[in-house]
Amino acid sequence: MKKRWGRQRLIFIMMVLSMIMAALFPSLASAEPPYTTFSKDGYNRTIPSQAAYYPFTVVGDNIYKKQMENGAERLEYSPLKRPQDLFIDSKDDIYIADTDNNRIVHLNKDGDFVREITAEGMKSPQGVFVTPKGVIYVADTGNKRILKLSSSGDQLAAYGRPESRFIDESFHYEPTNLVVDERGFMYVISNGSYQGVVQFDPSGNFYGFYGTNLTEVSLMDIVRKLLYTEEQLSRQVRTLPATIRNIHIDEQGFIYTVSATDKEQVKKLNIRGENQWKEKIFGIEPRFRNRGSSANTESADPKQEEQKSGLTDITVDRNGNLVAIDKVSNAVTQYGPNGELLFFWVGPVTIGSPQLGISQSPVAVDTNSKNELYVLDDSQNLIHVLKPTEFGMLLHEATTLSQEGKYVESEPIWQEVLRLNALYSPAYQGLAEAAFYKEDYKEALRLFKLAGDASGYSDSFWQLRLQWFQHHFTLVANLFFIALLVLLILNSRKKKLKWLHLKRAKVRNVLGRQKLLVQLKQAFTILRHPIDGFSDLRYHQKGGYLSACILLVLVALVLLMKEYFTSFTFMPVPSNERSSGFLIAIFVTWLTWVVCNYLIGSIRQGEARFKDVFVGSSYALFPIVILGLPLAAVSNVMTASEMSIYSFFETGMLLWCGLLFFWKIQSLQNYSVGETVANVFLTAFAMMIAWVLISIIVGLSSELQNFFYTIYQEVSM
Repeated sequence: MKKRWGRQRLIFIMMVLSMIMAALFPSLASAEPPYTTFSKDGYNRTIPSQAAYYPFTVVGDNIYKKQMENGAERLEYSPLKRPQDLFIDSKDDIYIADTDNNRIVHLNKDGDFVREITAEGMKSPQGVFVTPKGVIYVADTGNKRILKLSSSGDQLAAYGRPESRFIDESFHYEPTNLVVDERGFMYVISNGSYQGVVQFDPSGNFYGFYGTNLTEVSLMDIVRKLLYTEEQLSRQVRTLPATIRNIHIDEQGFIYTVSATDKEQVKKLNIRGENQWKEKIFGIEPRFRNRGSSANTESADPKQEEQKSGLTDITVDRNGNLVAIDKVSNAVTQYGPNGELLFFWVGPVTIGSPQLGISQSPVAVDTNSKNELYVLDDSQNLIHVLKPTEFGMLLHEATTLSQEGKYVESEPIWQEVLRLNALYSPAYQGLAEAAFYKEDYKEALRLFKLAGDASGYSDSFWQLRLQWFQHHFTLVANLFFIALLVLLILNSRKKKLKWLHLKRAKVRNVLGRQKLLVQLKQAFTILRHPIDGFSDLRYHQKGGYLSACILLVLVALVLLMKEYFTSFTFMPVPSNERSSGFLIAIFVTWLTWVVCNYLIGSIRQGEARFKDVFVGSSYALFPIVILGLPLAAVSNVMTASEMSIYSFFETGMLLWCGLLFFWKIQSLQNYSVGETVANVFLTAFAMMIAWVLISIIVGLSSELQNFFYTIYQEVSM
């Protein structure tokens, strides 16, 4: 009995200790985040990852302000109401644009209420910015002005609608957000304005428009402009640039804008308004965009996957990493200082069951000095606070060191990141850069390939190739001179080697009696004399189905070997993802061409039989057999700097095949050049029609099969 009582006391003591540990060290006792974090490898494949941030707490949900009633002080609950913006200053104090309460809420770094700022007549403020000196700027949206306040909240200035001869009277000015640079210049976002960011000088005078988006023109817009009359065009809705949604400025003075565009969703603008990230792509894949709309992703409407990304706000942390929030998918995405994707997460939102760390309607984001994330939710009326995990802190530290060129210092940290996640591709990139910096080019070559960086792989190979030539130059030079000497000797003794010429002649006579070999040899004749060579296929029986099939098999083998043996520099695809599936598409396209070309030729009074079209189309692919393998072999000793040479020969090979197809039609169908061109276009059109019909038939047969299966199920019940 005493033994049992002692065991119960031990269990009780352990439970108490566990509770104390959970209270003192909540990060140790925290559960898994309620969302899944993803990253992308160097081959743009999305892979699950450890959480880089974990939910810590919420702030702004218990605001109580002091009120005087009958001479006594009391606390009154004053919750946020549809807040639209937040800003964290250099002291980590939090400022919230509490829009529907017509105020700015000031919280300290712990999230405790400090004060509310209500300048005279403030109405529906949607943006707030605080300078390092404590000066507060407010986008007073309801009054269509910018307020400049002192650190104590006193009004210093108010800037209304800009006045300038460059601004049209129809210009709609309704400031929603702003940033201020170190010179005191203000950059203001105006709701619905397509002209760009409104720029004011420190005195509040209009300075110009900044960072204007380009007009996105669709194919239909181009067609309308070509075909419509001026009157019809005047009735069309004008195509205008997309409006800018939000704005941010980092510690280096770069300004970032967020727009609802297909391209350049996030811009990194220098002082001249030039986008430094023109080629960067932001936002998550469509297949992840409906994950945040329902707890059950399987039942979500598939049409939601086509919805465009809804980036709402961005911020840049102390390490230069950019964080973006998406209101459509409730996704949080983080990018490195160069705009490369680090990771993103999407959590399922269940209406009526809020979860810590998952925003239902994120509208603003910011970070403090500890790189903690603060995500403002305008439906929950609070701020979610997320702290970096061990994985996230290591990743940020390693990224910063690599960005600063401290590759040796970053190497052990990248190795620790890989220990936590062996599939995290940016870690291989960091280790590859470290190996390249240490001149360990062989290791860098391996790591760059794992990272999917073809450019880094090429640079490493260039260094290895240079080292090889430096060590083996004497051997290469001697072999070259020996080969040249042998050629000169053979050329000088050419007349004395009559026995060799006689032997070659006998071999030619023997081979000349083999019909199949004669037909295969005709492929070389066609390369030199295409018009006469194709004519001989028909009129001199120098081509047949067997030889054509052999050539097709050779083409397939060469293309397959080219797929697997081309250098990573010229084909940055993982070895395990290179497959023979493309051969089916090529064969189907070729066979469709043969059938359609024969039918078009028959309609347009061509003279070629089906056999002629089939055999001729096979022989026209012979340049691939000649150049395919040499190209694959040469690619393994070339670098990206010789890409133009490689592309020249590869393009030349395809153009050669195209010309042979053209001459094949002209010769076998007995067409003129104009008739041949018409035949080519009609064949291409017929191929499109054939593919459409095949897809319709396949779709109908599938529906018919489902129909009969449904009837069978109903009858059998």
